[in-house]
Amino acid sequence: MTTHGATADSLLKQPASSTAVREYRVGSPDVLQVNVKGHPEWSGSRWVEVNGCIDMGPLGGVRVEGLTTDEVERRLAEFLGVPRQDVEVKLAQFASQRVYLFGEVAGEQRAVPYQGPETVVDLLRRVGGITEDGAPHEVRVIRQADLDAADPQVFQVDLQAILLKGDQSTNIKVQPYDQIYVPESRACRVGKCLHPWLRPVARVLTGNS
Repeated sequence: MTTHGATADSLLKQPASSTAVREYRVGSPDVLQVNVKGHPEWSGSRWVEVNGCIDMGPLGGVRVEGLTTDEVERRLAEFLGVPRQDVEVKLAQFASQRVYLFGEVAGEQRAVPYQGPETVVDLLRRVGGITEDGAPHEVRVIRQADLDAADPQVFQVDLQAILLKGDQSTNIKVQPYDQIYVPESRACRVGKCLHPWLRPVARVLTGNS
């Protein structure tokens, strides 16, 4: 399906999906917001400690590392002896894992919190998209899945095909510590070699007007 009258950059300004957060697995030093109905003494912010547990005061620690928030809710309900529906857990701070942004991304090149297995498009939407100088059809995801491997895995992501044609084949899900690289467009590279008044012409000739 082709989206008429839109560009990849404009479609990246749309809100990101929040479904990946439900699949996020908790780790140290994430912060959880725990609410137990009728029990303010058990409610509040809980830091995931280095041992993977949250401190429930006099009751002791509850191991939550590696669990989703739904799984934490079930574990806490069992630990506290209350109905499952009386326990609500939300992620207050994502702090245990990162994704790295390089190249023509909105804002500065930086590390951002990993918030679950979101797609590349959702990640770029969350961080504000790419610059007008970025090449949306040449985005790369660099992944060192095996620390012992000599070379990382490199995945090509075609934002134009994903956003303008509905082709999701390259819209992979991001993993912790992935590096997302958005290179300059050909028009931008050519334009830097030209006098400023010629740069608009270069954009037209290279198909990036």
